[in-house]
Amino acid sequence: MATYLKSRSSNFVLVVLMALVFVALVSDFANASSLTVWRGPGCDQNTQVLRNCGCSAINLRGGYSFVFNGQPASLFNTAGCRGIPQTTLKGDARMCSGFGWKSMFIQCKF
Repeated sequence: MATYLKSRSSNFVLVVLMALVFVALVSDFANASSLTVWRGPGCDQNTQVLRNCGCSAINLRGGYSFVFNGQPASLFNTAGCRGIPQTTLKGDARMCSGFGWKSMFIQCKF
């Protein structure tokens, strides 16, 4: 009986540790850099928020606001993050007029 209880408590501790690691990873991604883009000029109308690590499509091009939280973003004038980046954002940035970027790659640290 003692062996069974020890095994159950070990499993419980393992599950708790795994849950803590998961929460830490999720909170790290929640604090990742992000790019908010607007449909209309003047940073108004519909928005799209991009914060995923890796390549993301930019569908709106009327203005942008980049919040830098340690992960730089390379911006491409091509879909699928192909070719050479047009620019790389390594700090907070904002522009409320049109731009030509079609995709963005956020470099996250793992």
